[in-house]
Amino acid sequence: MPSKQTLHLSVIVPAIVALALSSCSMDPAPPAEMATEPGTQAPQEEPGGQEISFTMPQDCRDILPEASLQALLEDGIELIRGPGSPSPDSIYAVGQTPEELLGGLSCLFAPAEEQESGVNIIVSVAEVDPAVRPGIIQGFIDEGLNSNLTADGAGLTYWRWGDGIGSAFHNALYQDAWYSAVIQPGDLREYERAVALVEAMRAHTTR
Repeated sequence: MPSKQTLHLSVIVPAIVALALSSCSMDPAPPAEMATEPGTQAPQEEPGGQEISFTMPQDCRDILPEASLQALLEDGIELIRGPGSPSPDSIYAVGQTPEELLGGLSCLFAPAEEQESGVNIIVSVAEVDPAVRPGIIQGFIDEGLNSNLTADGAGLTYWRWGDGIGSAFHNALYQDAWYSAVIQPGDLREYERAVALVEAMRAHTTR
């Protein structure tokens, strides 16, 4: 793939999504304690003992804490598209991300000078209405994603490792919000970055 200054996102971003939703047969098998069998109902969240208040970010400059944004910049990755970015263009050339369809926010981060050959990261968050939450879960199950509980036991995770070609992505679905990070190209290292970004978004948007 050529490394040019112009990013053909009409090709690249849909490709990220298509690869993210491709078969998980290429992913390394996770340890048994990490996930349920793909395509099965995830474990049930534990009742929360502490009341958490979710606040929707205003734009992409506030979707992650400053430390996470700085870490991306140190890797040469900056905000390219999404509300608050330098570009007026949408994340997708046509249509919206699943989170945007729920009234949420999606942001594309990538290397400014190597947008075609470098890492592309889409992070998203959406407030979740209880009426639509079962449909979100069913969509993950239908895709055959690996599932588990979030580290705090208060939400569900649906995820897939990348293989160096397909995307690595991680979803965390709480009672009040849905967070996701999709990284292309993906591998175990990038999957771990996706998990860290999702956890940072959760911490940054709750009190």
